[in-house]
Amino acid sequence: MSKIVELRPDRNLIRNNFDGYKLSLDPVPLLRQELSYLPFRAETNEDQYSLLHAELFSMQNLLHVDPWSRTICYYISRLGEIIRTAYNESTGRGESMQIVCRLNTPARRVKGDYNYSMRFISEKYCVICDGIEGIYLFDTKDRLKATEWILIAETNLNNEALGERNYMLFDCRLDIVQEKKQISMAIGRIKRIDNVTAGGSSHFMHLHWGKWIQNENWDFSVIDTLEGKGSLYYCAFEPRAESLIICSNHEYSFRSKNTYGTSEINVEKAELHDENYEIGGFTWSQTDEDIIIKFDVKEGKERSDYNIKYVANKLTVKVGEEVLLDNELYDNVDQDLTTWTIENNYLQITLIKQNQSSSWLSLLKNNAGPKETLDDNRQSDLPIDQKPIANLETPIEDCDFPMGTIDDEIKIGRYHMPSKSVTHAVLFGSTPPIFSTILRPGFPNALAIRQDVDAGLWLQQYNPSKPEDWSLRHEGNLHAFGYVQASKQQRKFVDCSPDLNYAIICESHRHVFLYKSNYDGADGLRNRNGPQVQIGKQHLITLEDAGEVLGLATAEHVVTILTERCILHLQLS
Repeated sequence: MSKIVELRPDRNLIRNNFDGYKLSLDPVPLLRQELSYLPFRAETNEDQYSLLHAELFSMQNLLHVDPWSRTICYYISRLGEIIRTAYNESTGRGESMQIVCRLNTPARRVKGDYNYSMRFISEKYCVICDGIEGIYLFDTKDRLKATEWILIAETNLNNEALGERNYMLFDCRLDIVQEKKQISMAIGRIKRIDNVTAGGSSHFMHLHWGKWIQNENWDFSVIDTLEGKGSLYYCAFEPRAESLIICSNHEYSFRSKNTYGTSEINVEKAELHDENYEIGGFTWSQTDEDIIIKFDVKEGKERSDYNIKYVANKLTVKVGEEVLLDNELYDNVDQDLTTWTIENNYLQITLIKQNQSSSWLSLLKNNAGPKETLDDNRQSDLPIDQKPIANLETPIEDCDFPMGTIDDEIKIGRYHMPSKSVTHAVLFGSTPPIFSTILRPGFPNALAIRQDVDAGLWLQQYNPSKPEDWSLRHEGNLHAFGYVQASKQQRKFVDCSPDLNYAIICESHRHVFLYKSNYDGADGLRNRNGPQVQIGKQHLITLEDAGEVLGLATAEHVVTILTERCILHLQLS
């Protein structure tokens, strides 16, 4: 059973008098370095047509920033060379590009192989996946001096662990566990599963939970696999890597707990968990205080024929010798206040929640049973004096609606490896996160979530001594950026500076939008007959003859952009 975590914004971080961005015509200095080594970019084959493939290939950032030195970035060339590119803040110029290592990748790559993926896990170590089957651990020495990297461990996933081809690193983390170095990896690949009996096929994301543990050598193993059909908006380990935090529009599940074992998944059903809905014969609904379950009364049966018990969080409903329901409930209820009655040919059971004001995701444990029946006539849960007041001065626009369908239920799940369960969940409705970014080196990525018109940055809050207290902490705010980014339908990359002083939207070609939260020349502005307001500054940067944008990296005073033809440095101060 997942504990629902509520996001509580820090009011001190919200600027209520912020009144949007004003377009500035001030030029932003743009430095250009032609590429000596062309970046590698993977291409899909004819079998890779799913939405998961489109997201994996087209939206991947191919420019990898060093979190411990944000002005240094890396990309990988078509020949498998790791190229270092850096911006020197003292001189205001870009440094010459250097090869720090050459990967021993297969001589021939084919269409459909994934892009290279790279994660810096400390000031010393870097993990790289070649997009085919190899994972490499490097000692990077002093990255400020561009010294040559040394390979200290590698593993071949095709031969040693999984027996498949094409992988990508979604996250990687270094921890010291029992005085040993442990590197945890979320290694993903998209798997197509054909339905032999009914025809058709489905695509699933497999997230292999891998570990490198340092003994005399580095020992690699895959300890489990998570599986789901949904888009992967966020994937990051928590500190100590006992749990993996996933944000998606579909549930993921541990394959070790799957009733099919290691065999292929039965894809006859539309959803991974649809088999749970075979438990039926009743409907249910809820309020903040109670749960109401309704059964049709069996013909010829009286009240005395029914037997209803609630013991140890398990509800049993019988009529004669026939069992109508015998399952554990999603959450605890008050046994003394459980009531039932027969009216209008319905058996109605009323359960009082122990944890009132919490919303049940399902009636039964493990998402079993039918979906909740929503009452269209039910009044809003908010009291009259708390109902939101519509802003009649700001009409609703197309960009206010999410791009996906309103039926998508997007949420964060905390997938706990020791218990093989989802211990915590954060519900987002149908609006996905805007982006994720590195705010602090060594920490999990922060998640940008739209809050009204703003974008709030949230970091995992984890206490090893109290793992049940996991939550997200409001770290900062990008004022009015939630609304701004929603109107940019052609955006490819979105990011912000680690100090949150600016945010940036990069289209695939030509245009870059820069938003600074402070406009020095706009102090003292007031709305007519209103209070003083603050505005930010917007810049529009046009990229001439640069080709498609392949990567983006941010630092406090410079933005680095990788394109097909060049490296660009936007100087912000």
